[in-house]
Amino acid sequence: MSTAGGAQAGQSASSGGRQEPQAVIRESAKYRRRAQEAERRAEALEAELEAMRGEREEESSRLGADLTAARSEADSLRGRVEAIERDRRLEREFLAAGCADVEAAVALARHRLAGQEPPEDLKTFARALLAEKPHLRGEPAAAAAARGLGPCTTGVKPAGASGQRRVLDRLADQARQTGNAKDVMTYMRARRGGI
Repeated sequence: MSTAGGAQAGQSASSGGRQEPQAVIRESAKYRRRAQEAERRAEALEAELEAMRGEREEESSRLGADLTAARSEADSLRGRVEAIERDRRLEREFLAAGCADVEAAVALARHRLAGQEPPEDLKTFARALLAEKPHLRGEPAAAAAARGLGPCTTGVKPAGASGQRRVLDRLADQARQTGNAKDVMTYMRARRGGI
């Protein structure tokens, strides 16, 4: 019996020894598959991470360009607002100084101040400009005549007496109806002379 039991133990040991290497091989193959799968997943995750980094860098550069454009637009708008405010202050100063043609005065001042910082005292600047250009003050005809200038022949004439207005209306109607150059010239002379 002892020999039979020993033979059986030897068989089980030898058969156990055979099963053991197969089990190790199976376990080894299973771990190898798991390791390969883990490596593939790690590579996929790394590729996804790189793609996300690339997208983030693209978005960051795009946002940086948008920010630069927004800043330059804000600077441009700030400059325009400052120019408009300066023009409004000039208009107030020209009106206070007795300017008759404010638009022309502001345009002239804008031209003079182009590329320069506006002066601290706009009131002095406006008065100096009007002193330089007295025609912007809109002097009365008597003052202009006293300086040797004739009456103004352009622009809108002040409304005269009703009789003068009727004469002008009659001459204008006659020139319109006939279309004759002589009638047109007569009307123009009368209008200029302020009959």
